[in-house]
Amino acid sequence: MMLGRKPVAPAKGASAARTVRPVRLAGGRRQLVVSAAAAPVDPAEKYDYILVGGGTAGCVLANKLSADGNKKVLVLEAGPSGDSLEVAVPAGIARLFAHPVMDWGMSSLTQKQLVAREIYLARGRLLGGSSGTNATLYHRGTSSDYDSWGLEGWTSKDVLDWFVKAECYGDGPKPYHGNSGSMNVEQPRYQNPLHEEFFRAAAAAGIPANPDFNDWSRPQDGYGEFQVAQNKGQRADTYRTYLKPALSRGNLKVVTGARTTKVHIEKGSSGPRARGVEFATQQFGDRYSAQLAPGGEVLMCTGAVHTPHLLMLSGVGPAAALREHGVDVVADLAGVGANLQDHPAAVVAVRAKPEFEKLSVTSEIYDEKCNIKLGAVAQYLFNRRGPLATTGCDHGAFVRTSGSHSQPDLQMRFVPGCALDPDGVKSYIVFGELKKQGRAWPGGITLQLLAIRAKSKGSIGLKAADPFINPAININYFSDPADLATLKQGVRMARDIARQEPLRKYLQEETFPGERASSDSDIEEYVRRTVHSGNALVGTCAMGTSPAKGAVVSSSDLKVFGVEGLRVVDASVLPQIPGGQTGAATVMVAERAAALLKGQTTMAPSRQPVAA
Repeated sequence: MMLGRKPVAPAKGASAARTVRPVRLAGGRRQLVVSAAAAPVDPAEKYDYILVGGGTAGCVLANKLSADGNKKVLVLEAGPSGDSLEVAVPAGIARLFAHPVMDWGMSSLTQKQLVAREIYLARGRLLGGSSGTNATLYHRGTSSDYDSWGLEGWTSKDVLDWFVKAECYGDGPKPYHGNSGSMNVEQPRYQNPLHEEFFRAAAAAGIPANPDFNDWSRPQDGYGEFQVAQNKGQRADTYRTYLKPALSRGNLKVVTGARTTKVHIEKGSSGPRARGVEFATQQFGDRYSAQLAPGGEVLMCTGAVHTPHLLMLSGVGPAAALREHGVDVVADLAGVGANLQDHPAAVVAVRAKPEFEKLSVTSEIYDEKCNIKLGAVAQYLFNRRGPLATTGCDHGAFVRTSGSHSQPDLQMRFVPGCALDPDGVKSYIVFGELKKQGRAWPGGITLQLLAIRAKSKGSIGLKAADPFINPAININYFSDPADLATLKQGVRMARDIARQEPLRKYLQEETFPGERASSDSDIEEYVRRTVHSGNALVGTCAMGTSPAKGAVVSSSDLKVFGVEGLRVVDASVLPQIPGGQTGAATVMVAERAAALLKGQTTMAPSRQPVAA
């Protein structure tokens, strides 16, 4: 949706010893740099922890590690603060796709198998990272997802305690939920009449109800509400829930607009060791360095794209690829940048009959000329409910597209509104054209279909040794044909649901793929031509037991193999993608990593039995 932007203000409780400098960026936007005196960091100051990236995991670590007042913690974030209105209001998500400041604006290499298209990859570039730009859906996947990793210390019994520990679930404690953590989770606060009709249609199509997709005592299959990372209708990203409460600590320094360009690694007699990092700021236009204190560590928290990219720029990665770009090899790790996984997605959209168009969420937000309705604004401001309290896709289902699957391979996200384009981002480009023409957003429904346990794997590589040149991202969808089969069958199942009487009476015409796409080859062509990212990138610095098996970090402590003083703590360490949104798993990893860094080396036994 189109929301105005509000100027970023200093965080409450910020240390008086620091200065907060507003930085003017291209387009007149501002960001905050928390700095000491005339430079972003004091060259003489040394840190126990340097966090490269203030994203989903970085905010968790900043909070937990700075709780020890004896430890100095520095966070370097390339983007701005996450205080803007379009981040806080869930419906503002539409303004965050391809945002000129708060998104990295990344796309894959040209994909021949996808009709020679580049795939846009939404990556949050702000404090809170992609937790500040995602759909706020809170899904852990299933217990089988973690057991399938086959890693000691990371089974479902091991990780459950950390999910529960991190969570603050508004409906109170339950066997698989916590109510004392920092990560706010609640049921959706927006309800639309079409949600209930979708549930009835799903039941008519043979899908069971599921009251809680994060309850591991039962299968994931079913339809229902998706829990969301929100706090009374406001986005509860890790910037708001973890970092902001810690900003007043004198031992924590956060620098925004600081793009890390290299990890400084010395080759000593005892082997390579991280000594600090180099970074650049748009404020000063120069390179700077930040140094570790003796025994200190650099923690890579920049996600599944930037973490492997920075490691390679720093000499850690596949030796041949590094030498090809003139990068000195510090540690030959073939797994850096490999094993890229994501949730490929496609949509089915159907227009509503004219008399039912006003039921759509878009009709509740926008008037006939695509201007935002004051009533929707008032409803949100006064009680944090209504259409602005949703990202639009917080109801849906998990299903198996084949009886041969042991658990669901498809997630259906139901939206009580009609997509304007089969690619979610392009819908808002089309919306802009409608607004210019003074036309209304047509009503209807959309089912976004995600292959949540995708088997295809891509890679991150170097295009050049210049850190300001984006990496080569080969998303490689459908390299495993099972993922294409999942989405093709997903289209058929979504159509079946839309044709059930509870929904059919509201609907008029299928816009995507369109009724002409009837044969198997038609559906396949449509999926290849329109598949887009579910924004769940993981796996490019996978944890494991040995580099010979493709691991980059040790599953026992997340240390990078062959380099002292360097760990990775973000979604890139997940060796296999969970069958749910990956933000929850990333927070779980960060919570556990923080405990390990603070000296807790054993895992508490799980509070509850975990279903097989």
